[in-house]
Amino acid sequence: MPKSLKKFDVADYEYVTPTVKSDDPRMLRAIDGWLGLYESCYIITRCFQEGMVVADAPEGYGIESAQVPQPAHLLAALTHCAQALNQWNGNWVLGGGLAMNYHGRQRATRDVDFFLVEDPERLQPVYDALKQHGVMQHSYERPSFMPPDAEFWWSPLQYGLPDAAPVDVDLLVASSEYVAFIHATGIETKINGVRVRVASYEAMLVLKMKAYRDQDKADLQGLLRLQKPYDRELVLAWLKKFKIEHRLAEMEALANENGGRRIG
Repeated sequence: MPKSLKKFDVADYEYVTPTVKSDDPRMLRAIDGWLGLYESCYIITRCFQEGMVVADAPEGYGIESAQVPQPAHLLAALTHCAQALNQWNGNWVLGGGLAMNYHGRQRATRDVDFFLVEDPERLQPVYDALKQHGVMQHSYERPSFMPPDAEFWWSPLQYGLPDAAPVDVDLLVASSEYVAFIHATGIETKINGVRVRVASYEAMLVLKMKAYRDQDKADLQGLLRLQKPYDRELVLAWLKKFKIEHRLAEMEALANENGGRRIG
C-alpha cells in the first residue's frame, strides 16, 4: 500500500444511520435496509477518500434534491410528512420504495411517496400542515397528472430547505375507488412513535402491474419471489378492472423461472 494512503479503520467510523424504534419488526427491517443502503455508499466513499487530500464535502445546498441523501434527512422527511398528514387527519398511505422495503423487497429509494384519498382541488389544508413541518412546494417541479392514464394528481414537494439539500416528497392524489382501495387495505404501524399507514402487499402488486415499467417488473419479480401469502383474488379483481390480468401470470412465470416458488 502506498505510504500516502492508509487503511480505513472501521473503529474510527462514525455511525450515520439513525436509530429507529417500532413495535413492528417489518418496519424496523424496512427502515434499516432502506437507510443502510445509503450508509454503505458513505462507507465506500470514505474508503476511497482515505489518505487522499480532499476538501470537506458536506452535502450540497440549494434547490437541487440530494442525489445521495443522508440517512438522517431521509428518515426526517418520512416522519415529518407522517406527522403533518396525521395532523391533516385525512386518508393517506405510504407507498413507493419504502413500502417495497416494508414488504421485504429491499432496494434504495431517495424520495418518499404518499397516496392521498382527496380531491386535488382541496389540497390546501394538506399543504398548510406539511409547511408547518418543513415540507414545502418543490422549487421548480410543478403538479400535474401522473401517467399512465392520469390515475393520480402528482404534487411534488421537498423536505429540508434551506438547511440541507432537500429530499423529494411526492403526493399522489385522487378521490377514486382505486386510491380508496389502496388506503382501505393499508397496514397501520409506527416509526419512533409516529403513526404511519403503509400500502399493503396486494396494493403494491396492483400499482406495479398498472405502471409496468422495467423497474416495476423487477420489483414485481422480487415481491413474488418472497412467497408471501396474499389475496390473489383481490389482486386479480383490480387487474381485471384495468384489463391487465394477464400481467400477473406473466410475472408469476418470470418469478418462478428466476428462482421463485412454483405457482399452483
